[in-house]
Amino acid sequence: MAERTLTDLAVGFPTRGREQRQELGVVVAFCRGELPWTAAAVAPSLTVGRDASAELVVGDAGVSRIHVRLENRGNALYVTDLGSRNGTFVNGDTVPSRGMLAPPGSVVRVAQTLLVVLRDVSPFVAPTAPVLPGLIGGAALDDARIVIDTIARTKSPVLVLGETGTGKEVIAAALHAESGRRGEFVALNCAAVASELVDAELFGHSRGAFSGAVGTRAGLFRTADGGTLFLDEIGELPAAVQAKLLRVLETDQVRAVGEDRTVDVDVRVVAATNRDLDAMVDEGGFRGDLLHRVAGLRVFLPPLRERVEDIPALCLHFLAQERVPISVHALERLMLHSFSGNVRELRNVIRAALEVARRHGHTEIEPGDVATVMGAVTARIGQPTEESELASRVASALSEAQGSVPLAAQRLGMSRSVLYETLRRLRLDPKSFRGR
Repeated sequence: MAERTLTDLAVGFPTRGREQRQELGVVVAFCRGELPWTAAAVAPSLTVGRDASAELVVGDAGVSRIHVRLENRGNALYVTDLGSRNGTFVNGDTVPSRGMLAPPGSVVRVAQTLLVVLRDVSPFVAPTAPVLPGLIGGAALDDARIVIDTIARTKSPVLVLGETGTGKEVIAAALHAESGRRGEFVALNCAAVASELVDAELFGHSRGAFSGAVGTRAGLFRTADGGTLFLDEIGELPAAVQAKLLRVLETDQVRAVGEDRTVDVDVRVVAATNRDLDAMVDEGGFRGDLLHRVAGLRVFLPPLRERVEDIPALCLHFLAQERVPISVHALERLMLHSFSGNVRELRNVIRAALEVARRHGHTEIEPGDVATVMGAVTARIGQPTEESELASRVASALSEAQGSVPLAAQRLGMSRSVLYETLRRLRLDPKSFRGR
């Protein structure tokens, strides 16, 4: 029997409760002794505290019995501290006795607990998406979870959309893990391979097929036979390779460069891009027929700034193999930062801040350790500081170069001496990035 496909569902795929009425509320993003993402709507008001009489109970010994009141003001919450012993903070500022407004996206800190104000908490209050290992995040990833759960065991191609660093390869890997396919998961960043070599990289080549082809190469399609091939940054493929890729997707046959015969392959293709492929088709930069083939279904990954509530869980995930925890104040600082590089940037910041904390002999990652890496200004509104962007770029280059300073310097386009001086100033040890 022919394998099922869901190509016709490329538009209008039924995902989580978009027709539901939005409910302004809060979600617990971090709490010592409590799992994240406990949520509650605020209609018309909500009390938060440690005592069972509170409407939202948090298991934090530092929280007062009835700590804070939240009131629904239509498009924001009004936060009033109820005489707590530790105070209440909104986006790092102390809530005055008269109270203050907290619009959606605000971070509210009470003792060791962090709450995030959300325009709609209904997906957290009544979750409908399946739990999938490897996808770290709350309800913002539910649409992706539903798609993966629905089509993983089909051969339908998937196009994952999102900004750079949002975790598109994680989605592709999850699709493969849930697919039951016995072949390998193989990934290629199309933008990282010279255009003249992409053809041979994907489809293979025979010995002597071109200058430098001293041996025979199977190519990634044959390597992924029976499995999944992830093509990241597919919008960067040269026109000639687009045509050949379309042919492979239509025939399930591959012909290597320099060979006449074709080979049958069984490969599920998952593509990803941060570019507008529809606009590229209109402008002639991408084939419309190829887009139709690779975009059997589209999955959109939101940027990190639109899922601030996931930052603590992601940080704990990145630190799972380490012995250094992270303080609630450091998490708060991270949640107030604009991560233009999304989850990838957050991961690099955490790795660098961990090294700074170790060098200072801290028992946990403190706000100062984070500030050293990101720069002192961490307001979500506005652009990251130059120091923050530099630290993120350096950490990313070191991570990709496995701690090799010469390779990192080459990636960054700077001399080794300049990079060594930058590392000294940022207090980063390249050795800490080895084997990651």
